[in-house]
Amino acid sequence: MPRTLILNQNNIVASSGNSTFLYSFPTGGVQFKDDYIAVQQISLYNSVFNISATNNNNYFSYEWVDGTIHKVELPDSYLELDEINASLQAYMVGLGHFLISSSGDYVYFLEIVLNPSRYADQINSFLMSSSIATTNGWTLPPGATWAIPTNVICPMFIVPNTNFQKIIGFTAGKYPEAEIIPTVPNKYQSPTFTTNQSFLSSTAPQIIPEPNYLCVCSLVSNNLAMPSQLVYSLTPQGAPFGSLYVNQVSELSFNKIENGQYPQFTFRFIDSLGNAIVLQDPNTLILLVIKNKSELGFL
Repeated sequence: MPRTLILNQNNIVASSGNSTFLYSFPTGGVQFKDDYIAVQQISLYNSVFNISATNNNNYFSYEWVDGTIHKVELPDSYLELDEINASLQAYMVGLGHFLISSSGDYVYFLEIVLNPSRYADQINSFLMSSSIATTNGWTLPPGATWAIPTNVICPMFIVPNTNFQKIIGFTAGKYPEAEIIPTVPNKYQSPTFTTNQSFLSSTAPQIIPEPNYLCVCSLVSNNLAMPSQLVYSLTPQGAPFGSLYVNQVSELSFNKIENGQYPQFTFRFIDSLGNAIVLQDPNTLILLVIKNKSELGFL
């Protein structure tokens, strides 16, 4: 007769990122011989942060028109590109790195936005000079500690040599790139431009760094699979961040349980590199089905 096992938040192993579950059998354990296990259903909340210190993708920098460089740190969270851009602008507002139009609107000179038609992210850097500001009626914000440059200049978006590159699809570097000053060793300056500067990401942005969750179970050892304890893989499609994702398996894929006596077993969610998936929400339900070879009609 098929046996159904239920794992939930009561089975979560402490300090495992809510992604490792421990199931203990009754005293003495269970003897398995020619038995197979399959995932029948997984219900969990889409609560995996795409930005975090652990992911090494939680900061970037920019160089302002006065030559100062500023590091923008992002909180461990789930951020879409427009929210990353909002974080940049909020940081610039805090430092007074913007101008004010005659109507009182804030004028920003650096942004990173989505370009859907090119399947890319786009960095835009806008020209600034005292003459451009005068022509447009732009003025410094109250308390600004920098001066509007007399020469035409663009601020620079700096992509660090971290996994933030994958999030936005840009390689490490400055956008636009700085120019070397020939007469001063190791000295750089912003290039002189006559038009606003735009740059498209060179690779497809991965706003969700790990879209697939691999499910591994310690009862299984399959030398043909990688990892060898793999029993299922899921992708929380159609579940916005913070919403419930329910995966009901229509056709069960049974994996052989290694013959032997088991007092307990673990079930884990990992990424393609074997790292634990970190779920912020512990409310997870896993249904597993165990059948003997005779019930599956195997010869």
